Amino acid sequence: MTVAGFIGRMFRFRPLLFIINGLLWCIFHSLPLAIGIGMQWFFDRTTAGSNDYMWLAVPLIFIALVRMARVGTFFVAFYAWVTYLYHVQAILRTNMLAAIMRWPGRNLPASPGEAMSRFRDDVDEVVEYVESWVDFWGRLVFAIVSIVIMANINWQITLVAVLPLVVVTLLNNLSGNRARKYAQVNREATGRITSFIAETFGAVQALKLGQAEENVSLRFNQLNEDRRQAALRDNLFKQWMRSMNQHVLSICTGLILLMCAAEMKAGNFTVGDFALFTSYLANIGFSISLFGYMVFQHRRLKVSYDRMRKLFRPGEEDQIMDSREIYLYEDPPELVSEQRDPKEKLQSLEVNKLTYQYPNSANGIEEISFRLKRGQFLVITGRIGSGKSTLVRTLLGLLPKQKGDIHWNGAAVDPATFLMPPRAAYTPQVPRLFSDTLKENIVQGKQGNTEQALEKAIRLAVMEKDIKHLDQGLETPVGPRGVMLSGGQIQRAATGRMLMTEADLFIFDDLSSALDVETEQQVWEGLFQEPDVTCIAVSHRRAALSKADHIIVMKDGRIEAEGSLTELLATNEEMHLLWQGEQTPAKVG
Repeated sequence: MTVAGFIGRMFRFRPLLFIINGLLWCIFHSLPLAIGIGMQWFFDRTTAGSNDYMWLAVPLIFIALVRMARVGTFFVAFYAWVTYLYHVQAILRTNMLAAIMRWPGRNLPASPGEAMSRFRDDVDEVVEYVESWVDFWGRLVFAIVSIVIMANINWQITLVAVLPLVVVTLLNNLSGNRARKYAQVNREATGRITSFIAETFGAVQALKLGQAEENVSLRFNQLNEDRRQAALRDNLFKQWMRSMNQHVLSICTGLILLMCAAEMKAGNFTVGDFALFTSYLANIGFSISLFGYMVFQHRRLKVSYDRMRKLFRPGEEDQIMDSREIYLYEDPPELVSEQRDPKEKLQSLEVNKLTYQYPNSANGIEEISFRLKRGQFLVITGRIGSGKSTLVRTLLGLLPKQKGDIHWNGAAVDPATFLMPPRAAYTPQVPRLFSDTLKENIVQGKQGNTEQALEKAIRLAVMEKDIKHLDQGLETPVGPRGVMLSGGQIQRAATGRMLMTEADLFIFDDLSSALDVETEQQVWEGLFQEPDVTCIAVSHRRAALSKADHIIVMKDGRIEAEGSLTELLATNEEMHLLWQGEQTPAKVG
């Protein structure tokens, strides 16, 4: 979809609101036509030497009434515009948020700070452009009608009044490439510093331990200076273009006034005509300036449009203006639990020749195949860099598979959109908690009667003792990324969050990374006391391996061996080394 197509879809979004805004602002910008005629009427009668003061008051009363009508129109039009503005902002931001949630693994092509810049600055750029189009129709009507009126009085002077439109449009067209360049550099610099601030807040402990506060401050100052210079260039160029437009108009206005004086001296121009021209020229100047600036804005808009589109997955970019409910006037409905057909519950999961290779790297996985039945516990083990986490992430669609397929109960599925709650739930090696209470991090906004499910999740995650020792129990704020909790508490809070989903398949990526042996043993024992629990776990710990129904041993991105623990210990040297904890150094991946 081109920029023109995007603009067209914006205008078709809530078309009634757009038309109402166009009509109201058209009335607002057109009313000065009547004021100019009233002024011409008044000054012509004044210079005619009339002594009928009541008759002279009529045009003044007319002008006052028009001005009052214009003020009233402004308030109505402003309310309509604000309503339309919020609709445009809401649909753009809602669609971008939905696009982010569709990315596999939320692997965005931009940092969080950069994404926030697109939600804020680029959406505002679009709204500013739409505002110009709302004003455009009224300015256009005023310009056309006023030029016709003025041409009937004196076409030579009118021609000089119209010439700036050509000059201004030419100037703005010539400046388009530089406008796009400055706008893009400014947006990118803003995104970098926003992202840096967010990452700094999330790594406070690491920065203090590394005594890197001074280095962070220096880096922040450097990024801030880069952003200041980029913003300065962008705003200076923007203001320079506006100033250039105004200077062209001012020069032309001066020429017009000189011509008017000459015509008045020759007796071909009345004082009323001069008053009308003076009244119209200011508004024509604003109109021409707007038309020229819209050309400039159109060039800049492409930068914002392209940046917003990059938040969408390839092939989905045109969904940026898809219609959806945005709930501006009421709260969104409560989430309803998905009603599933019992036949859809997991009976078997089959993976056939699953392959993923990291770009410009020899690391990855190749032709991984296995089968998992309901109620089974599958453990994926291997040395560091053997491809365990890559396998899990590709299985879930967090990495795009390059070959192979995945079947759920015999039917092929797209893992990125299918393997999510309530079908599958996942706890990564490094979980992410939100800056909220511990309870909210576990229930994640679920409404209704969640107490029983929450109690069960806490028990299975072995968090009961931890919660008793927290100052506010479940209502304890965990801080940004869970900074107020230990690594083990973060891991178990994420496990509790996963268990709250009551999914058919639980997937753990190295639960042991932050847990001691005894706590991990308690987690597995509690979990497998539950009926029909199906799990895939990445682990090298004996607590998990000894409970596994099936073990896959990974090496260099391939399946080295698979089978039961007894079989593998008897037949596979790699498994024997892992069991004994005699791993040799290996590549990281």
